[in-house]
Amino acid sequence: MKFSSISNIGKLRETNEDFYSNVSIDNYDFFIVADGMGGHSDGELASSMASKSFTEFIESKNLKDFDSITDFQESAIRYANEKVFDIACEKQEKIGTTVVCLCLDYNENLYHISHIGDSRLYLYRKGEITQLTKDHSLVNELIESGALKEDEAENFINKSAITRAVGIAADVNIDSKTIDMEDSDVILIVTDGLTNEVSTDDIKKIISENSDVYDISNKLVEAANQSGGRDNITVTTVKI
Repeated sequence: MKFSSISNIGKLRETNEDFYSNVSIDNYDFFIVADGMGGHSDGELASSMASKSFTEFIESKNLKDFDSITDFQESAIRYANEKVFDIACEKQEKIGTTVVCLCLDYNENLYHISHIGDSRLYLYRKGEITQLTKDHSLVNELIESGALKEDEAENFINKSAITRAVGIAADVNIDSKTIDMEDSDVILIVTDGLTNEVSTDDIKKIISENSDVYDISNKLVEAANQSGGRDNITVTTVKI
């Protein structure tokens, strides 16, 4: 396995409210990417606290005390939620962050994926790219309900509104899934600073034309900035 993580402030923002981290224990690698929200520096605080708390939990707890890897990973996210929510209560402000978490399980050759919000995880396998997370966003819920057509979503006024986040309440609703791992897979864990600027087809093209994980991450960030760079951009590329 090789991986590369790059976080870029973009062209318009004054601060970078994205954060990423990774940690290895036993025969597992864990990754997290977070995109914070809140006024002033609160988004930056939320994403960094969530990421650091997630990795702190992974490093400090015994995996054998949990029912499964998914239970372990979701418990780490709930711990992060508790830490961010405590800060929000102290500040008497509403702050939060998206999270996408990935565990590479080498014992069973599996990916364990958990997420909240609209940051995404993609799998590139055998020339095809698949989004493995579902956006927890207002626009996505409206599309799924039939109230909004997909071709109307691009210009939807509340496109950036998310319906779930870490830190905005005492408890959090997490989506998780587990899929098989295959040789030569490429996993992307990204914030919406990439996906709002670069189409899925262009993401696929960049992966197909580059074999090195750093080159993939770097060229995706460059493409987002060339398209406007209106938000912070974070890309973690993992290659099996």
